[in-house]
This record gives sequence, C-alpha cells and structure tokens, in this order.
Amino acid sequence: MAVTKKKKKPPFKKYFASLIIIFVAVAFVGSFAYNYAAKKGRTVNIAVVNGEPITAESDSLFANFYRQFYEEAAKKNKQISEEENLKLLRQALDAAIQRVLILQYAKKEGINPSRKAVLAAIIEKGYYASPDKSFDEERYNNTPETERQRIYKNEEKQLTIDLFLEEHFRSVKVSNPELKSFYKLMDYGKKIEYIYLRYDNLPEETLKKFYEENPKFFERAHVAHILIKNDEAKAKSILEEVKKNPDKFSIIAKKESEDSGTKDKGGDLGWFYRDEMVPEFSEAAFKLKKGEIGFVKSIFGYHIIKALDDVKIEDFDKAIYRVKKEYVKDHREELEKKVGLETKEILSIITKDPNSFEKVAKIKKLPIQKTDYITLAGRYILNEERNIPLFELMNIENLPEQVFKTKVGQIGKPIKTRDGEIIYKVIEEKSFKEEEYKRAKDYLTNVYKSLKGNAVFGDWYNYALKHSRIVNNFDKFFKPKNKS
Repeated sequence: MAVTKKKKKPPFKKYFASLIIIFVAVAFVGSFAYNYAAKKGRTVNIAVVNGEPITAESDSLFANFYRQFYEEAAKKNKQISEEENLKLLRQALDAAIQRVLILQYAKKEGINPSRKAVLAAIIEKGYYASPDKSFDEERYNNTPETERQRIYKNEEKQLTIDLFLEEHFRSVKVSNPELKSFYKLMDYGKKIEYIYLRYDNLPEETLKKFYEENPKFFERAHVAHILIKNDEAKAKSILEEVKKNPDKFSIIAKKESEDSGTKDKGGDLGWFYRDEMVPEFSEAAFKLKKGEIGFVKSIFGYHIIKALDDVKIEDFDKAIYRVKKEYVKDHREELEKKVGLETKEILSIITKDPNSFEKVAKIKKLPIQKTDYITLAGRYILNEERNIPLFELMNIENLPEQVFKTKVGQIGKPIKTRDGEIIYKVIEEKSFKEEEYKRAKDYLTNVYKSLKGNAVFGDWYNYALKHSRIVNNFDKFFKPKNKS
C-alpha cells in the first residue's frame, strides 16, 4: 500500500515525565437530566473543529460514541448519577473531536489508504459474509448502494486512523534504565490492613422510615421498546402498526427494532428504575399503564414503547442498596460530620499506639480487611488471600501514592472517599528482586512500549488541540436540569 506524507510534521517530545493515556475510558451507567437545544428540523453543531462541524443528531459521530460508551457502562453498573452521565456525554464529544483531528492531520500528511486495502478490511470484518464466513457476492450486490457507501467511508476513515497511529508509534524506543524503573513501579508494593467507616452503615429502622416516606425513589417500570435510530417516518409508521396490533408488539420488535440487545427478546427491557434510562425515555415509560403504547425521541433515536406491567414499588429488602444510596445523598452533610468525628476519635487512640488497631476496630465493631501488595502503577487491588478483588479501594484517587508515604507499622493519613473514610496501617512491603525483573523483561518491554506510544500520541494530540480552531458548544446544549 502506498502511503505518501508531507515533510512538515508537528513536533514530538523525546522524553516523557509521565505516561498519558489518551483514549477515553468509561465506567458507570444511568441517566442524567439534560436540556437539548435543537429545534425540530434544525441541525445543531455541538462543536466545530477547524471548520468541520460535529452535530448532535442521533446518527452523528458524537451520538454514536455516546451510545457506545453508554452501552459499555450499562454492562458494568446500572446505577449512575447525573454528574457521571454528563461525563459520558463530555467523553463522547472529546472522542469525536479527537477522531476528527486525527483524520484532518492524516489528510495533511497524505495518509490515504488504497481502495484495495479498504475493501480488504471490509471483507475481513465480515460485512458481506455468508454463513461459512466467506465473501458472499450476492449479498454484496443486494445491499443498497447508499449502505455500501456508508460502510466503505467508515472503514476508509478507520483504516486512515490506524495508519496514522502506526506511523507515529513506529519510532518508540525503550531503554534498560527506563524499563527497570517501570518494573519497580509495577512490582514494588506494600500491604495494608484497614477499616472503612461508611456513610451507609445505618440502622435498619432509619432506612425503612426513609423508604416508606420516599416511594418514588423505588418505583420500577417494565416495558418493551422498538428502537429506530434515524428514520422518523419509519418509526411513526411502526407506531401506527403497533397501535392497530398491540398483541403483535413482540413480533414487530424482533423484525424491526435496531436495538441489538433487546431485539431477540421482543424489545423487553426488564424492570428498571427511573434513573437507569435516559430522562426522555423514563419520563415516557413511567407514565404508561399496562398495555399502553408510547412514543419518544432520545439521543439513541426513536422509541415505540409498550408497558408490560404497571409501575411498581420495589420491596425494601430488594431495594436496600438503593435505599442506602438515596439516604446518603439526602443526608450527606450530616453523615460526613458524624463519620469525621468518629475517624478523629479512632485516630487519637491508634496514632499513639499503632498496635491497638485491631483492639479499637473490635470495640467499634468494624471489620478489618487486609490487602495483597498495592503497587504505584496497579489499580487492581486484591485481598490478602488474593481471591477477592477489593473494589472499594480501586476507585480511590492517589491511594497507592498515599500508602507509599507511610512506613511499615505506621498509621496512614485517613482517606476520604465518596462513601466514607478509610483508616489504614501498613503491615508489609516488598523489595526489588533482580531475578524476577529478568524473567518479566520481555513482557514489560511490550507493556511499556505501548504506554510510551500512547505518550507520543498524547504529545501530538496536545499539539493538535493547541494549533486548531475548536468551537465547543457542549455547555450550551447539555446541562443538568435544576432540581425543584
């Protein structure tokens, strides 16, 4: 494949003080209340990159990234705050801007994959494959020209991006001193024992009272939907068909819905809380009584909705996690003060006598948890037996750095989290071993080279952002609603 490039390129740094991971990672799901400023029939530019618009339409690059991030988050955690969902939207826009910039710079550098290479990529990904996964010429010929062009353009862009990234990763070198420092970062660690004073460690009677006084928090709906991503006329036609034949909703969903996750189940979404779907969808779904049909547009497209049951309030025992979450949200300031005072009380005793850690924990009826080695680079923390991941520690920013400032046998500075406060004691540390380093060298080289390559890309991306004209209208179109 011939790839020509112009000589002039943006500068790349030779040395890296830190490793920069650029591509957006997403965790969490849910929904948040946002205001969408687009009027019907009007294209809205959520951003403009060097004169090239990024729209907020349901079939746009931005919307596709948001759908992807939302679906990935949904697999990990159904519940998410408005703030976290707003982050998903921001990350989707960041990813769209990044993609547009890469394609613009690739064009400047003359990176242009051949038609043969693009077609090979399309065939390799199985777009026109027969049941035995070989190329099906009849299927290709029966695919509408507009769809063939859409697939071709998407794959051409993706191949262009791949070539651009490959070009700038090619020069990455790794020295032995760098690798040894990286190994120490990855392998050297400390073990701790800790107690967690959680805000949601509350009496059952307190939680039950809150549950009974706030039933709306615990309502759940059960609906099925048919999703049509871009074609409003088709969606409204299906709506009329469903209204005439509501008993055939499941059959129509299996045939017409573009939601791959629910299509085979007749569109059944199961039971869900209000904040587990985007706001427009929940608002429409929770208004319906069993058997009623609704219609709404969201960032995902057009939804034809059928209520499979009446809205119900979840039983207390099944909703206990949500009861705790909502109670903490409503009483956070009060709980933070209470836990803060208890933390100070415990620290006043164990700081003077670290050996009293276990005794104090027992008096306070707080379980002690012990970890495996915590490393500066590692965020996946296991218990001492290495059989249980300690998720409550994994999302704490700067935890490894703080642990490493504490000597063996000492009590560390308390760590405040969104769920409470952690008091810990360092109980063991692991030293550097030359033999283990030599055994792991090849693997470490590949890992570090990949991370350093990301840093090269990070330098380029910062350069591209600095030298580009970007109009970002995110805050104009997406913002949390004021809560009454």
